[in-house]
Amino acid sequence: MAQRTLCLCDGKYIGIETIYTVIDGKQINIPDKLKELRTKSQDNELFCPCGCGTNLILVAGDRNLREQHFRVKEGTGQLECHMPTEGKVSIDSKIALKCWLDEKLNADDVETRVPIKLVGDTERKYEFTFLSREKRVAISYCHEKANLSDEKFEILTQNGDGIQIIYIVDAANGGSNGQYPEALMKIQDRQGYCLLLEVKSSLYSDAIMHTFFYAQDVDGLWREEKVTEGHLSEYCIGEEGQILFQNVLLGSLVSKHKREYEQSQEEEKLRREEEKKRREERQKRLIEDFERRRLEQQKTKEEEEKARRRYWQEENQRIENKRQAEQEREWEDFRKNLEKNLSQQGALVIDPDGMHWVKCEHCGLMAKENEFLVSRGNIGTCRNCQHELVKKQVREAEERKIKNKAIQIQNNMAVCPLCGGTLKQKIGRRGPFKGCSNFPKCRYTRSV
Repeated sequence: MAQRTLCLCDGKYIGIETIYTVIDGKQINIPDKLKELRTKSQDNELFCPCGCGTNLILVAGDRNLREQHFRVKEGTGQLECHMPTEGKVSIDSKIALKCWLDEKLNADDVETRVPIKLVGDTERKYEFTFLSREKRVAISYCHEKANLSDEKFEILTQNGDGIQIIYIVDAANGGSNGQYPEALMKIQDRQGYCLLLEVKSSLYSDAIMHTFFYAQDVDGLWREEKVTEGHLSEYCIGEEGQILFQNVLLGSLVSKHKREYEQSQEEEKLRREEEKKRREERQKRLIEDFERRRLEQQKTKEEEEKARRRYWQEENQRIENKRQAEQEREWEDFRKNLEKNLSQQGALVIDPDGMHWVKCEHCGLMAKENEFLVSRGNIGTCRNCQHELVKKQVREAEERKIKNKAIQIQNNMAVCPLCGGTLKQKIGRRGPFKGCSNFPKCRYTRSV
């Protein structure tokens, strides 16, 4: 941390940066300012800004002195001091900015740490880091982006009517890492871009200023786009408070860079769309090629399957033809020798299908065994001959029955012509008669 860098004199805050200026690019102490502050410190007119009543003494001007600062005057102050110390980077940045204003603004009324307002009854004090009422230009420097509150911007704007406010933040606050830079976007919305100051020492010549703007890329990530980078001395302040870099309006450079960035993002978007189309076309071609190869493979497979089936069909047909030819030869041999084989009473005659054949002894029919009702070895009676034999036997039996009945009738008619029962002689009211022995089932009678 830097040593005490601020005092209160005549109701105004005086920072240690007020003793610095730059001539021909060389940073020096201002002799008149040193003399004035030393005189006031000797007269006990420099006080601690915290209100503790402590007198301060300027420590500056010594070539071997590491840091210019204010120190506490012994024996003064009745209250405990609560003055916070300021970071070295912060005070080095204010020294560089003070030298920059002296070199570029050409104003004799530059004030430092100009308080604007105490918020309510709190100790939140807002100030312009530097203010030139003559040029109507103010600088608001912020070392920590956490201090870039909406309240601060609103109060600075309300109290900066007609004043061109230049917002500058420490370079350590840069970077977005793809995230929305909320604090820096508050500056960009008001200023159009962000100025980031990078100090390596308390020397004005070492100070570097960066100009950035923040925008989303085609992926939706926030990018920090650098517009300019150069020594602080390369930046100027125009008549109306506008910033110039190497004598070119910074706003114009930013606008040009934004257009180029937007164009590059649009080109990237178009490139990606074209690439997406090419990928889709390649994917489509790959799918089509895959489908074509699949269909070709399927067709080849089907043709191979057809050829295989055709081969096996032809092979099976060849085997079947061979089998049928062999079977026909067997049947031919079987038919040729059938009658001869059936005439022999040796082994059963079996055809190539395994069926037993028989020869009818009545009509000479040669057929399978199932065509015969009666068979004995290779000899049998076919169905027709069997039917004829049965009919002949029935006919002969009927003829014998009729013949027997006729003989019985002729033999005293002793047989009942109706049921074949025996006729017996009986005596009735009208005298003797012959009646059937099966009476009362049969009531045949005849007179004697």
